[in-house]
Amino acid sequence: MSSEDIDNARREIMSGLDSSLIERLLKRANIEEDLDVPNTFRLGTSERPSHQIAASTDGNAGQNLPIPEMRLSRPGHKPEIPPREPDNILQAPSIDSQPVSTESGYPASPSFHFPRPPTPPSLDPEDPDFLSKLHSTYFPSLPSDPNALSWMRPPSPSENDAYSPTLSNVHPSAVRFDFRGRLLPPRLASQVPATKGLHHHGTAPEAAGYTIPELAHLSRSSFPSQRCIAYQTLGRVLYRVGTGVFGPDDHELCQGLWKCIEQGRVLDTLTAEAARDANSGNRSCWATATEALWLWRKSGGRKWKAT
Repeated sequence: MSSEDIDNARREIMSGLDSSLIERLLKRANIEEDLDVPNTFRLGTSERPSHQIAASTDGNAGQNLPIPEMRLSRPGHKPEIPPREPDNILQAPSIDSQPVSTESGYPASPSFHFPRPPTPPSLDPEDPDFLSKLHSTYFPSLPSDPNALSWMRPPSPSENDAYSPTLSNVHPSAVRFDFRGRLLPPRLASQVPATKGLHHHGTAPEAAGYTIPELAHLSRSSFPSQRCIAYQTLGRVLYRVGTGVFGPDDHELCQGLWKCIEQGRVLDTLTAEAARDANSGNRSCWATATEALWLWRKSGGRKWKAT
């Protein structure tokens, strides 16, 4: 296009635009890019260039539109435009500025009171009347049954006489064993700590270990975990008795242990548990009973014979 064609096209465009629209467009333009600043203009001085654009609203007459005055800054810096003040902005009243009304019935500063139960007195476990005070303090509405709390009392000296270290002779039914089937003499049973799990509330509660009658009774428990412990311990005792660890078969101790095993129907209980289907009942009980019978048969599978 020639220069004349460019001038004609510019006039057609400018003639179709409103003067106010042209002024707004020029305000948004980048002065440093869209305006030809003369080299004689120096930044920071009070001199500012003024340009006029000739525009014709009727196609013949022209109108001079001055460029709005704006402050030039360094290259790369946007021109500073003063912020516009907001008009008629509605602001919500502050909550703090509103007075607190007590006409609704609620207090201005509510305070709640919750009743507190009386603090029970501290109880001394070493007190001889500890159990009676425990019942009257925490369970006053329940009937008192001293026998139900007798296991919490310290054992009397007479209760520990059945397996006292001072005994010279012990009946085979009172002989105690650990979980590996090893015999625990009275002196050693009194020294085993309670953390080993060998203490219980049977005869001589301060002595560690289980007797064969106690294990036979535990093997008929309704709790599978207790039956597993009894089966496993009885199988190891049977193996040690059958292999002669506690003496020959005609020894008084072995004869007494075989008699306890027969009276407690230990082998019958183990056989009934091992004969059960592995998929019915408790699988751990079935496994421990089968292991106990295997140990008994490995030791010879002997039974007690009355002499």
